[in-house]
Amino acid sequence: MIHRHQLGRVPPKPHTAFYEDGRLLMEQCHTREGFEGPFSILYYRVPPTDEHAVEGLALKGFCPFEPAAEQALHRRHLKTFELQVSGDFLAARRTLLFNSDVHIGMARPTERSARFFCNGDGDELYFVNRGSGRFETLFGVLPFREHDYVHVPRGTPYRLHWDGEAPDLLVFEGRGYIDIPREFRNRSGQITMYAPYTHRDFRLPESLLAHDADCHGKAPYQLVVKRADELTVHLHEHFPYELVGWDGYVYPFAFNIHDYQPKTGLIHLPPTIHITFAGNEFVVCSFVPRKVDYAEGAIPCPYGHASVHMDEILFYVAGNFTSRRGISNGSISLHPAGIPHGPHPGTYEKSIGTDRTGELAVMCDTYKQLRMTKTAVGIEGPDYHLTWVAKEG
Repeated sequence: MIHRHQLGRVPPKPHTAFYEDGRLLMEQCHTREGFEGPFSILYYRVPPTDEHAVEGLALKGFCPFEPAAEQALHRRHLKTFELQVSGDFLAARRTLLFNSDVHIGMARPTERSARFFCNGDGDELYFVNRGSGRFETLFGVLPFREHDYVHVPRGTPYRLHWDGEAPDLLVFEGRGYIDIPREFRNRSGQITMYAPYTHRDFRLPESLLAHDADCHGKAPYQLVVKRADELTVHLHEHFPYELVGWDGYVYPFAFNIHDYQPKTGLIHLPPTIHITFAGNEFVVCSFVPRKVDYAEGAIPCPYGHASVHMDEILFYVAGNFTSRRGISNGSISLHPAGIPHGPHPGTYEKSIGTDRTGELAVMCDTYKQLRMTKTAVGIEGPDYHLTWVAKEG
C-alpha cells in the first residue's frame, strides 16, 4: 500500500450510480481488515460474481506440498537451480520452507499461462532473480524486470507473462500481510525521508487490462483461487478482468532492489538495518552493493551471532558474498534459531580494510521455525553445516 492511485474512470463519489452507455456499472470494494484497513473501489461492466462452474485442482509441490518427515537442527543449503519443474507459473511453483506466517518457494515456469491466479491466503511478494515481462492483474498491467520485487495483494487475480528467457522467481506468501514497515511512514502515511526508498521508487500498474482474443483466448476463462491451502478453478464465460476504472490504496506494485538505499555506519550494523518489507512475525531485507564500515579497524564481514528467537534464510543473487564459501546464484541458506552461525573460516579477517561490498541477496527472518518440504530436501546440498570446520593445508 504505497499511495492513492487511479486508473480509468470513476464517479465523483463512491457508492453512487455510475453508467456507461446507459448501463449501470457494478461497484466492488476490495477491502482489507474487514472495512478498517486500506481499500480500492473497482467498476465492472459484468459483475465478478458471474461464474459458470467451479472445479477442484491440485498442484503437487505447491498446493498441496508435503512437509519433510524430519528436520534435524543444523545449518542448511538449498540449491534452487537444481529444481526440475515445468509448466506455467503455477504448475512450476514449489514451496520450499514454511511456517504459519510465511511460505517461501520458487517459481520457474517454462510455459506461458492461459489461466489467472488469486491467492486468498495471503499477500505475495515475488523477487525476480532472472527475467522480465509483465503481470496482468485485475488492477492493470504491471511490467517487471530483473531484480524487481513485485507485490501482489491478497485476493488479486493475475497472471504472469515474460519476454525472452523464462523467469526465475523467489516467492514469499505472507499469511497475514506484507507491507512497508511502519517505521518508514510518518503519521500521514507518507514514506519518510529516513526510509531506504521514496514514493518515486515504486512502480504501479500502467494501464487497465483489455481483453485480447489472441492473447487471452476464448471462454471459458479460468481463475485458480487458493484458500485454506486448497485450490479451486472458477470458470467464466466472459473475460472478468476488463474494468472501466478503479481507485484506492490496494493494488500490485514493483520495486527494484537496486533502488534500495542502504545504510552504513562507522562499525558493522546488524543485518535487519536492511529491512525492506515487513510481514506478520517476519521481515524481508535487501543486501545491495554498498560502502561498508569505515572506522579504523572496523571488520566489515558480519560477526558471528546466535539469534535465539529467529530463523534466517538468505537467497543469494549475485556478487561475492563476503561471509560465505560454496554459495552461488540461486542458493538459499537456512540458519535456524538455536545454533550459532557466522562467517566462514578466513573470511572474517580477510574483510578488514575493504571499503565496498558487491553482494546482492535477499534475506528473510522469521520468529517461528521454518519447516522444510520434501521438495527442499531433494535439492539440499550435503554437509553445509560442516563447512565452518577449519581445515589444514
